[in-house]
Amino acid sequence: MWNEFDDVATLDPMTPEVGGGGQAVRSSTSSSRLMLDLLRLSRNSDVSASAGSDADALDGVIARPVLRSLLAALRLRDANTIQHVRRSAMFATGLARFIGWDGVALRRLEIASLLHEIGKIGVPDHVLFKPGPLNPAEEELFAMQHQVGMDVLQACRVHQEVLDIISQSTPNYDNGQHGSTEIHLGARILAIADAYDSLSHKQAYREAKSHTEILSILAGSVGTRFDGNLVSVMNRWIQAQGVPFNRELNEAPVPNGAGFFQLAEEMQASSMCHIFSYLYSLESMYDGFYLVDSDLKFRIWSTGMERMLGQPASKMLDHNWTSRQVEFADKQNRVLSDQSQPLREVIKSGRAQTSQVQVRRVDGQWFNVEVMSVPLIDHDGSLQGVAEIFRDLSQDRRRRKEDKDLRKQATRDSLTGVFNRGELERTLESQLSDFNRDSDPEPMSLIFLDVDNFKRINDTYLHLTGDQVLIGLAKLLQSEMYSGEIIGRFGGEEFTILCPSTNLKQAAVKAERLRTSICDATLSSVKDLKVTVSFGVTEFEQGDTLEDIFRRSDQAMFTSKEKGRDRTTALSKKEFVSGKSETVNTEPPPTYTFEGKFLACVTSD
Repeated sequence: MWNEFDDVATLDPMTPEVGGGGQAVRSSTSSSRLMLDLLRLSRNSDVSASAGSDADALDGVIARPVLRSLLAALRLRDANTIQHVRRSAMFATGLARFIGWDGVALRRLEIASLLHEIGKIGVPDHVLFKPGPLNPAEEELFAMQHQVGMDVLQACRVHQEVLDIISQSTPNYDNGQHGSTEIHLGARILAIADAYDSLSHKQAYREAKSHTEILSILAGSVGTRFDGNLVSVMNRWIQAQGVPFNRELNEAPVPNGAGFFQLAEEMQASSMCHIFSYLYSLESMYDGFYLVDSDLKFRIWSTGMERMLGQPASKMLDHNWTSRQVEFADKQNRVLSDQSQPLREVIKSGRAQTSQVQVRRVDGQWFNVEVMSVPLIDHDGSLQGVAEIFRDLSQDRRRRKEDKDLRKQATRDSLTGVFNRGELERTLESQLSDFNRDSDPEPMSLIFLDVDNFKRINDTYLHLTGDQVLIGLAKLLQSEMYSGEIIGRFGGEEFTILCPSTNLKQAAVKAERLRTSICDATLSSVKDLKVTVSFGVTEFEQGDTLEDIFRRSDQAMFTSKEKGRDRTTALSKKEFVSGKSETVNTEPPPTYTFEGKFLACVTSD
């Protein structure tokens, strides 16, 4: 496999073209070929779906040969992921059947589950197979899998409902601002299936969770990330029928005999991997792109184009390109005529070019862009389509990126990547101010934790191992929190977790779950080093100051230390004043009731 984007070439500006109004560019053989392959994939998907039987077209959701090629590429790239999506599909469809789904709806959910991590095909090796925690830059690159996956699935003519299920089940779906009725029920089912399977299997940074532990985690995120009704139904379903897969499935090879993958498809899979890798490069370097075929029909409208122009892909795909849909103006603010469009010029000349123009958003706003227009010409010299690739040149965009980078540097702890103390205190002050202003505020709690015997770790194994422990601990905290918690490094080996919509008892349960996870985890390269952590928990109360919150949580944590370390202590304001505290029961009984409140859903890991 490839390690970086070594086989991927980009488009390079050359000398100005006479009368072209822009600059000509040469497109490397590799770059043009991969774009052309992507266009062919889109056309072949149309042919396969229309020429095959209903079964071959999988109820019009996706052409069966295309689905096989995608899954073959995913298997070729990462066997663990193909096993994960298969189990997720079994889980999601099993749960859906339990609530009465059947027919085409069930088929669409199954295919969405199989394809929801297809973007991992293009993740570079150093990120996908990294044995330890990802740094912030690597996490940003890894998160790009969702954009790349959607680009390819558009090209594969996947049914729009499948695209909706996949996009709405991801953690970045509008930051949880959608209500439960706005999120596709299939997306909510997939989010639970994906999380359950991931949690039930060992990861590089933690051991597998038991069924009871998983239910506790999901229930703890009801109302913010997971649909409480579905969590309750899932619990009843598993109690009645059991988990729909077993450990043996994780070891079983993907079947070949049933027509799943053949040698020719393995070759197609390798080609598909290169397409994904190229798209990662494209999404990393540019702000958006689209592809039209020789009939000027939109075949791909990337997520970057959706962000830039405010036009959703569902309104562009399969519609014909016109100068009114993507409206350009020159530097003198003169709207370009149809024949002056960069796309028209490259069709006439057969040569790629780059132009600096203005483009109009759907809200009427104009902004500066650089557009690289690339004719896609087949080996016989025939024009198959055009790719237009955009770079946002606006001052606002540059300023936003610079501000984002500066803010990240100013607010993040340089070692662990979580909030630093300054940003943590600013966030807590803001949340506490809102809490005290509200006459009937939602509960909110703070978890304070300190690594036990950390000085001894540094003295025995040196500071490099100590740093690994802190990095590993921060990564574990992030991976275990599902409900919009805010994690920060308070200083040294101390961390805090702000838990919104969480009362004292619920926060203590979360802290205890974290404590047991840390005990089971390997947080450094020293395999026999077992790390324990002491926790203190307190709940916000009306009239509290930030100092009050810190003092109570710190006292609770200190009580855990006094009682032998590696434990959780919860402390209310009343208990703090009276000098009493409560050490948390290590096995709180989870309760699962029918919930009506739900804000957003998320995939895990």
